[in-house]
Amino acid sequence: MAKLTLNRSGAGWLAGVGLLSASMLGLEIALTNVLGVLLQYHYVSLLISLAVLGTGAGAYAAVRFGGKAGRMQAAAPAGWASMAAGGYAILLSFVLARFPYSGQLAFYALLCALPFLLFGWVTGRALASGTAPAPAVYAADLLGAAAGALLGYILTERLGGFAAVFLMSAPAFAAALALFAGGRGMRRRYAVLAAVLLLAATPPAFETARQLDGWQLDFAAFHGAAPDKTIVGTLRSDPSAHVVSTHWDGFARTDTVATADDSRRMLFVNGGAGSYMYRFDGSLSSVAGLARDIEFLPFAAGRADRTAVIGAGGGRDILYALLAGAKDVTAVELSSGIVRSMREQADYNGGLLDRPGVKTVVGDGRSVLTRSAGGYDLIVLDLVYSQVGGMGGQALSENYVFTREAFKEYLAKLAPGGRLAILSHQGVEGVRAYYTGLEALMSDGERTAAEASRHTALLLATDQSSSPQLTLSVIQNTPLDSSQLNLLQTGARSLGLRPLFLPGSDEELLKPLVQGQVPFDRFVRDSDYAVHPVKDDRPFFFQVDPGLPPALGQWLAAAAALTLLAAFVIGIGEYGPGRASRLRAGKPRLKSYPLYLLLGIGYMSVQTALIQKALLYLGSPALASIAVIMPLLLGGSLGSAAAGRFRLPAYAGAGAAFAAAVLLLLAEPALSDSLLVSGDSARLAFVGVSALLLGLPMGMPLPSGLREDDRRLPGSSAFFFAVSGLAGIWGSLLGSAVSMTAGVTATLAAGCLCYAAAAAADRFFTDRRKDK
Repeated sequence: MAKLTLNRSGAGWLAGVGLLSASMLGLEIALTNVLGVLLQYHYVSLLISLAVLGTGAGAYAAVRFGGKAGRMQAAAPAGWASMAAGGYAILLSFVLARFPYSGQLAFYALLCALPFLLFGWVTGRALASGTAPAPAVYAADLLGAAAGALLGYILTERLGGFAAVFLMSAPAFAAALALFAGGRGMRRRYAVLAAVLLLAATPPAFETARQLDGWQLDFAAFHGAAPDKTIVGTLRSDPSAHVVSTHWDGFARTDTVATADDSRRMLFVNGGAGSYMYRFDGSLSSVAGLARDIEFLPFAAGRADRTAVIGAGGGRDILYALLAGAKDVTAVELSSGIVRSMREQADYNGGLLDRPGVKTVVGDGRSVLTRSAGGYDLIVLDLVYSQVGGMGGQALSENYVFTREAFKEYLAKLAPGGRLAILSHQGVEGVRAYYTGLEALMSDGERTAAEASRHTALLLATDQSSSPQLTLSVIQNTPLDSSQLNLLQTGARSLGLRPLFLPGSDEELLKPLVQGQVPFDRFVRDSDYAVHPVKDDRPFFFQVDPGLPPALGQWLAAAAALTLLAAFVIGIGEYGPGRASRLRAGKPRLKSYPLYLLLGIGYMSVQTALIQKALLYLGSPALASIAVIMPLLLGGSLGSAAAGRFRLPAYAGAGAAFAAAVLLLLAEPALSDSLLVSGDSARLAFVGVSALLLGLPMGMPLPSGLREDDRRLPGSSAFFFAVSGLAGIWGSLLGSAVSMTAGVTATLAAGCLCYAAAAAADRFFTDRRKDK
């Protein structure tokens, strides 16, 4: 067992690294929310990953251009770098709000990468300083990151994304103070004073900026806005259109827009995914005109006394249900920002969410229904994609509301004669939802395809209708009766709908299936689009184009280009002819590379899988991310400290991480059904404790390897820290690709294998025993 002793300089390095790490992780979370507003959601994870890649680049820069050992021990330059990172965060918050050049992806990547580059440089200097061992530095890094994750989430939830970016400067200024305080020299007192003044000035500066509305975002001024940022077109097309209110939460930003049409307002989530809020005085006669909408048809096609609305949005589906005669409506909405907006404007919408007979629940629709008593006459699903990017560089973000397992649960919660009504604004997605419902009807084996089809209807709005490409699906647990079929046929003719399938009249769509010519799985896969039902292990319902999403292909190409560039720079800088390495006693050992590459890829693969699995139990992408990232980092910090104290070899930590991940891989499916019906606290505790216990061994191998390589070649710990950081982006991207093609469980298994391979690489190929 090794006893850790630190001088004042060493303690300053640890405090500085921890505080700056808190600033950067919180900044990463805040930037995810901000960029989700400015950009298409699938580019957010790419830009965050590229920005965080700056950490590895900065760590290498610290090694390559760090100078002599005596200079590396000096903490003052790191203090100034931390101060610069804090000041930059403040500037960045205003630049992103005031100059939303949303078409310039490279601009955003470079803009966001600088603070992470500075953080990597500071961490690299800390590792190379020789005043604090690598396990202690890594433990401080992870502990600070855990605190920063929680702080970033809280600040974004309560104050908004731009404000959170601004306030994450405070931990960076505190890091500068710690680094200056641990230094020596006559100039130290002036540096300390500067850090204290900046730290003290942050709260009043923030309050002043908020009072002056310094982060007001002008959507109409967006340059190169994506088509799905529909708020831009709404504000530009109507001179009287204006933003009435704005609410941030950990999920997204919600804006309410009023236009010249005073009968309704629009709610936008991250600038898109719009829904209507109607002027309502409490009397259903004031909104009786909604009964002529296409979307009202499935509400009228049967009883609706007890209705559940999944994705309540601005409340239109609630009004449909009330007009259809509902006496008891459960309105479920994932975004607390939408719910706050609705309640804030209760004078306009008649207090719809709190109307007698309406119960509003903020949460994930599937979880709420699974834990309910059921007995619904009607369950409504509105397929509006949230357009929310994954937090913290997480590339996956789809939820589990539209999987085959979810539809089975919905059918189980219906009263006899109850039905699902599915509204989709894209034809292909509507067909996929319909097939998912049809399969759910056949899943118990009691119904043939021909029998199950009698329980269903699928209608498509034509281009001549008021809502082109809108699809309406009805999935009922009993066969549709003649009155329902007559109503649907009459409604289709009057509203400009094309019946794709109606029992007894329009059956051509399912003819090969109903006649038994092809099995269901082959039938739904015989299409140019991916319209087959998705399952919980691959819940990517909105990915209807075959293969990987184009954006993911772009990410992989960018990562490949950056990897080749990094390999070229490192190869020339460290191993090129006539170019001496900047490391103090030689060149990095080639045998050490596999360990750090595998650890970087393995860690991010496991994290990617854990967050996606947590989404099944927690519903909210933001909550799932924070519930995994924070305890995973905290556990990693404890593991790193333990690895340093007990001098554990890297292969022992990697082997323990492999064993822990395998245990989770086996336990989670066995516990899944029980967890889904458990309360919020139980599910949150399971996710958090699992991440903490898994993070403990995952935090051991990297610092152990860094310590041993630094002992063999002083200064190499910072170099290999950079290598591991650069490999991390591949873990995130490959994890996303594997999840979409083979499933989330396969991604977790791949992460397990990376740790097993890392243990083998350290144990059998690096010959560490011979170096002792």
